[in-house]
Amino acid sequence: MENEYSPRLVFRYNFRWSLLQFWWQEINTSTLVPQVLNRLLRTVRRRRAQQLLLDLRKLPALDLSVQQWLQTTWLPRLRGCGLRRLALLLPTDTYNKMLVESMLWVSAHEHLPYEVQYFTELPAALDWLTDAEIATSESDWPRRKQQPLVLRVRRRSCAAGCLHA
Repeated sequence: MENEYSPRLVFRYNFRWSLLQFWWQEINTSTLVPQVLNRLLRTVRRRRAQQLLLDLRKLPALDLSVQQWLQTTWLPRLRGCGLRRLALLLPTDTYNKMLVESMLWVSAHEHLPYEVQYFTELPAALDWLTDAEIATSESDWPRRKQQPLVLRVRRRSCAAGCLHA
């Protein structure tokens, strides 16, 4: 797993799952959204990510020009970047939540080359993206790399605590 930092985004990439996760550091105005989302697309293409976790919970209020740009430019480019699955953590702001859902609903009438699911919590999104085969809390990601794969799988599948390590 590898972290990459940019001025407004933090990326985390899991090689085993070809999973790219990103989150906003702080964006106060929607005029920066196109720059940030273009950076995200470049990273998806460069990593050849097949799964993407979009954390939109802190998305700033989007003005009309950014909404149009998303619909006409960014979403079509996202369709062509080779994703298999897209998990969206919906914005906490009610207006932005409705806006994101409506844009994706409109784009869903076209053929999407990837599955899309909406979530409000990170663990549920990670469970769906990884078919519940990896640890799902933020603190578990770095720790996973330190244990052998077989031990990690056994611990996950032994619900009664039958393994004592």
